[in-house]
Amino acid sequence: MTEKDIPSEEFTLPPGVIKGLSELSRDQFLELMSSEHPAAKDFRRHHKLEFKYRIKSNHSLNEFYRDRFLKE
Repeated sequence: MTEKDIPSEEFTLPPGVIKGLSELSRDQFLELMSSEHPAAKDFRRHHKLEFKYRIKSNHSLNEFYRDRFLKE
């Protein structure tokens, strides 16, 4: 089975699923950041790890191009 055989409905999220923080209201965001609910704690932990990895990847990317252009 190839991607062309899969209907587009399988690639869309069901209604009501939050796809990003920008969809939250200010009050919802504050509740997420201050909640003691296990899922909220998991979100904050995962988001913090994601941010650390993004910073590391940006450093690696810049180092790659810095080294590449300095050698040319």
